[in-house]
Amino acid sequence: MQSEEFLNADVTKWVEKFRRDNDGDDSALLTLVPPGLYVILNKYVFPFQFCFGVIGNVLNLCVLLSRNMRNEANILLSAMAICDIILLFTMLPGSLGVWYPVYMSDWFRSFIFKSATWTIFLANFCSCITSWLILGVSVERYMGIRSPIHFRYHWRTSRVFFLIFSIVLGSFFLTFFHTIEYKYGYAMIRNGTKLYGSPVNVDNLVDVPTWVKKMINIFKVLQVVFGVVIPTIGIFIFNMLIVYMLRKSEYFNFRSAETKDEQSNRKYSDLEIRQKRDIKVTFTVLAIICCYFVTHIPSVLPFVLELFNLHPDWVKVYAIPIASSWLITGKVANFVLFCMSSVYFRRRLKEMIRGRVSCGFDCTGPVGGVGGPAKKETQNVDRWVVRCVI
Repeated sequence: MQSEEFLNADVTKWVEKFRRDNDGDDSALLTLVPPGLYVILNKYVFPFQFCFGVIGNVLNLCVLLSRNMRNEANILLSAMAICDIILLFTMLPGSLGVWYPVYMSDWFRSFIFKSATWTIFLANFCSCITSWLILGVSVERYMGIRSPIHFRYHWRTSRVFFLIFSIVLGSFFLTFFHTIEYKYGYAMIRNGTKLYGSPVNVDNLVDVPTWVKKMINIFKVLQVVFGVVIPTIGIFIFNMLIVYMLRKSEYFNFRSAETKDEQSNRKYSDLEIRQKRDIKVTFTVLAIICCYFVTHIPSVLPFVLELFNLHPDWVKVYAIPIASSWLITGKVANFVLFCMSSVYFRRRLKEMIRGRVSCGFDCTGPVGGVGGPAKKETQNVDRWVVRCVI
């Protein structure tokens, strides 16, 4: 590997050039995110996305993992909510770098620079898991509607947990290369009082073995294919099949009401109740999957351009920050989709909140009383890691 001295000398040379181009002022390098649109989105948009996303996904977990809501689809959706929470917390330190008290901290600056590659890895890792979990939910919904009894017998909870474990392991294998994709060089700014770090892609380092560079490029392609393309195609196919089965199920129920006598209808009543419940759950899943398509697909464009070694300025300055912010919006929107598309979810959430509130009032009553039960711009951007999460 190229020595740290050469990397630091390269970054120092760039900082000196930046000073010459800006009349000796290097204060623009203090913020820990690239200037321009990055600062605006991280300062004024992300705080609302983070708060709403974390609170919404926590409420999703409380409802989906409650006793009466535990099923195969909800376990997968709960795992997706956990991934979204981890992704939001992963992006939090970098977004804090736009605030003066934070980016002036020497300890925090060092932490951000040294953990940047791991932050990129975790963000892509969680996003890859989410893609495959969405596909798993699509398959679960399709099988549940197509043959409910056969499905309940063969796809048990233990297999769902094994599926989640396999997805996590495969996503780790696909995205771990991000931890070695960049190396950091360092220089001092503000008259030698503040540390500045800049990423250098290993493709630009002469001491990196050729096989390492080839391996990284291979894994980039694998992540796009197996982390985006294949899950997206699978999600599209299975959801088209779900729509077809829903139309077929509605027709079947209509014909049954016309042809079956009262005794036969009683025989099929339990199956029809289960089908109606599955249809309601499926509409919620379809809403979440549509949100996935709308918010995830645009984030693939910058990544694909990078595979072809294309680095247009408009991608760095505008496309990547907008696509990343739009992706986070999709993570935040899941709670809204649950509330809008599922009557039972809203009812269950209200019951849980009402129970917590009433429990709080009861527990603060007089001693001996009866209480309820307690429940627990371009050149400036060039030197930053501006990778898009896909």
